[in-house]
Amino acid sequence: MNRYDLVLLGFILEESSSGYDIISKIRERELEKWAMISPSTVYSRLNYLENHSCIEGKMVQKAKYPPSKVYSITDKGKGALNREIIKHLTGFNDDPRTLGYAFLFGLEDKNNLIRLLEEHEIKLREEVARLNKMIDDEPRPTLYPEGPFLNCMSRDHIFVELKYLRAALQILQDPQKSTMLNGYFYINFGNREWQFTEK
Repeated sequence: MNRYDLVLLGFILEESSSGYDIISKIRERELEKWAMISPSTVYSRLNYLENHSCIEGKMVQKAKYPPSKVYSITDKGKGALNREIIKHLTGFNDDPRTLGYAFLFGLEDKNNLIRLLEEHEIKLREEVARLNKMIDDEPRPTLYPEGPFLNCMSRDHIFVELKYLRAALQILQDPQKSTMLNGYFYINFGNREWQFTEK
């Protein structure tokens, strides 16, 4: 199981759906950003879930459209969904940017990265503005007092990313500090020798 299955099982539990229905919901709800799920992955994982008895497919004729396979969730699928939700909420899923920063010493063109990070910062700030508009436009009250829970959470994650992006830029733009990035994870300490003692 994986994040794709969490998305698919969640949508199918919400409402019996075809692959096309799920792809439409992913686009509507902007889940490409969160789950990085493509249409080909949707169909591949639907086959997997059906083969593993987590969902059942049935051919359905809708109005003038050609027949399509509509999936419903099974008890086994509900159990799998429950496990995935718990794993995603309580497991440790670190941001992949951490690995990028950990291996900064591998860069061949520091100036190009600085330019790309500055461009990324602009995009992040635009996304914050877009999310703030969505938050402000949402009718109140919402379940979460500050506004729509998921939009507030997404915006706050971006605030953290912006904080550390700016910090990384300051390190990269500082001639003395940037020369200390010559090994894995040296952004934590620089290139000092560390002695570890057992307690």
